[in-house]
Order: sequence, then C-alpha cells, then structure tokens
Amino acid sequence: MGEDVLVEATIERLFAAIETRDLRLIESLLHPDVSWQNVPHPPAQGREAVLQLLGNILCWSDRVQWDVVSKSVSGTAGWYERLDRFWLAGEEHAVACNGVFTVDVASKTVIAVRDYVDLGEWRRRVDPVMALLAKRTAVEVVVRHMEAVETQDAVAMCSDYALDAVLERPAATYRGWSAIADYFDTVPARLGSKRVSFSPVESLDSDQARVSWHIDREGESSVSGSDMFTVIGGRIVRQVTALGGPDF
Repeated sequence: MGEDVLVEATIERLFAAIETRDLRLIESLLHPDVSWQNVPHPPAQGREAVLQLLGNILCWSDRVQWDVVSKSVSGTAGWYERLDRFWLAGEEHAVACNGVFTVDVASKTVIAVRDYVDLGEWRRRVDPVMALLAKRTAVEVVVRHMEAVETQDAVAMCSDYALDAVLERPAATYRGWSAIADYFDTVPARLGSKRVSFSPVESLDSDQARVSWHIDREGESSVSGSDMFTVIGGRIVRQVTALGGPDF
C-alpha cells in the first residue's frame, strides 16, 4: 500500500469510527500523543483530552454523519472539507469544517488535526441543546438509558455515561466509558433467550434514580436485582447493581 493510500485510509477509518459513536474504535485510531485543534482555539493534547472533546457531543448524539465534500492527500497529511452532521434530541445540526489530518504512518493512527470551523456560530446553535440535555433529571436520563438497554446495543447503552463513570457490580467494578461498553457487549450473549422486565424508574432525588428488574429463565429460578444511578450534568457518573441472588 502506497503512503498516500495508507494515509487516506487511516483518516477515513477515523471518520467511520466517529460515525459509530464508539469511543473505543475512535481511540484505536488516535495516536497517544494526538492533538486536535479547532482553530484558533488551543488544541486538546493527548488521546484522553481528544476523546473528551469528541465524546462531549458524540455520546449525546443519536446519529452522526460526516459528509466529505472534497479531499486532497499528500505525504502524511490529508485536507478534508466536510459537512459534519449530528442528530441531537431528534433534530439535525450540521456544521461546515475544513480539516488537516496528519497520520503517523508507522502506527496507522491520526497524530494531529487542525480543524477550521466557525465555532461561534456552531455554539450559538448547539449550546442551548447541550444545556437542556445537561439539565435532565436522573429519572429522565435513566429512562433514556433503559430504552437503550432494550436495543442491546452497547454504544447506545453507554450514550449517557460520563467518560470516567463507574459501574459497580457485586463481582466486578468497571471504570470508564470503554470498560462499561465492553461489559455491555457481553450482555446479549449472557442473556440469550431470557427476558428482562424492568419496574418503572424510581426517583430518589434530583441526582439519583433506581430501577428494579428481574430475569425469567425457563425451567430455572428467576434472577432479580436493582440498579441505582447517580447522574451529574445529564450524565451517569455511577451505577451500583444489587442482586437478589446469583447473577445471570
């Protein structure tokens, strides 16, 4: 594979990963020392900071699509004119961007991004939506999470978790968005044909909510438990699972 082809493929794999909203895929395509600058603002430095920058909007988006308008690749850099489209709270919000993406050829990861975008105009449109999402009560957030659980899609289930969230279960503790997503990936296979029934979400206070559940297993005793969620700024920061017996 020629260098230009490798660089183009790496950049476009990153775009495809961004469209999945799966921070684990995105992380795998970012160099540990990556920088991402929305010019003229200071850059986010390092993979963790860039994931925080991207995750801030990706996690709350129901859908993401980055349309490439034009592109040019030379050496280790690609110039990409795009229309970045995000669906938030049922409405599409799009912003025109022109980015320079530099690839570390050895690791096949993106090591630098300079994105040119009118952030002032973008924020005037999107910040009010983000502010409303951040003000949701714990019950509202957990109801949305439970709807995602019904899909058994790990990314959807993680969409309302903070990047540093903690999920505590009796046998294990999962720290961080990626670890929680990895756990959610295992749930469909562990459930198999078993059915999960949820009680209505119970408000404990503005920042905490609880939901009880049980799993019916044909020919076996049922499994029951409850989850208590702590929500800050519209994101789940802690979930504690209590079981009424063996785990499923």
